Amino acid sequence: MILRPYHTQDQEACLEIFKSNCPLYFDPSEFELFKKWLLHQNNSDSLYQSPTYQNAKYDQYFVIENTHQRIVACGGYYVCNDTPEARLAWGMVHADFHNKGYGSHLYQYRKQHIQAHWPNHVITLGTSQHTYAFYEKMGMQVTQIIREGYGEMLDRYDMQEQV
Repeated sequence: MILRPYHTQDQEACLEIFKSNCPLYFDPSEFELFKKWLLHQNNSDSLYQSPTYQNAKYDQYFVIENTHQRIVACGGYYVCNDTPEARLAWGMVHADFHNKGYGSHLYQYRKQHIQAHWPNHVITLGTSQHTYAFYEKMGMQVTQIIREGYGEMLDRYDMQEQV
């Protein structure tokens, strides 16, 4: 398994990962927002805005390749400018590769990366009712639940690391 920074040529593989997780883990309406995130990763001049991504001073995105050099997972984070918060962003594993350790590896890597570069920041994220239990196992706790916060039948669970 190779975890590395996202590159422009990874876009199609990441979009396929997103599609493999619709509609259970992501609302299809989020596709264009995710695509804009990837474009922003390729070009920092590309504007990216979302309800949670505002006034960020830094962001980073990563991919995981399996032993066959196939991109099977992707995820990143951004650092808020006005608060000591590093927010996990767009973390996902291709549906064909769930429950094989890729998600745990991606989470741990991002956490270590944040702690190394932003040690005074709390780690937060937004996820759904389908994946919040995974993040609880990683040491996160639910701070708020917004019914259908991501779309029809897709609740939003705001979480942060336990301190």
